[in-house]
Amino acid sequence: MNQRSLPNMDFSAYVDLGRFPRPGRLRVLDQLARLQIERARVSRAVERGQRVAARVVGRGTIGINQNMALEVPSWRTLESIRSWGTVGQLAVSLPNNTVAMENGLRMTSVWHYDGLDPEARLMLSAEDPAAYFFGFAPVQMKIINNAEAFLDGPTIRGEPTVIAVRDAACLDAARGYWAAVRGTTYPCAADAPTVDGLSERQRRVVTLMLTCQSDEQIALRLGLSVRTVRTEVAAVLDLLDAPTRFVAGVRLREHLSAAT
Repeated sequence: MNQRSLPNMDFSAYVDLGRFPRPGRLRVLDQLARLQIERARVSRAVERGQRVAARVVGRGTIGINQNMALEVPSWRTLESIRSWGTVGQLAVSLPNNTVAMENGLRMTSVWHYDGLDPEARLMLSAEDPAAYFFGFAPVQMKIINNAEAFLDGPTIRGEPTVIAVRDAACLDAARGYWAAVRGTTYPCAADAPTVDGLSERQRRVVTLMLTCQSDEQIALRLGLSVRTVRTEVAAVLDLLDAPTRFVAGVRLREHLSAAT
């Protein structure tokens, strides 16, 4: 689903179920233990130069990010688990993800709820509910094209690595971990601010306003003209009887605090 054409959706059922009941968390931890055993085995083989169905994607943060970016165009599907993130990182990655999905990537992205600060969770709540989810997901991982698992690899010359694994046992463990994590998830959009009288588009504008994005950035994220965004911002200010965006932000945060 393209985030620019979201239907109105009721997420109350997800919230009413509560976050991450104990049985679901235990299933995740059981599958994670299995994955970590297999990952360690493959990682040791890579480190020792032994024959194994795995390759080093990149070394060091810069090298990993650069090589990953080169591989993205070949991805048809991406099942991603992120254990933490910051607003600054999201400001870079979310627009890149949007471009990739518009180019045909089918992505499901799960974020570990407790690994994000409130601002990052708020930012994710404005994203496509068919693609972005909160869950209990303590260790990050990616499964690409249902054929490779991207996992933390060995430390090489003092730098971290990421390995792309096709080893059957490790890949099967990665799929088990993914399935267990998905069993805990709900759409990030379920945590979006709710204010009576706001349209779906205005709700998303409000969410982006609260993460201190400019009208130009909001327009880019939502595929709207800057003029349309400014019209929606003015409507939100009028609804909240707020003379400025700053005052609107204060009132919205007070509303969110009262609702939690």
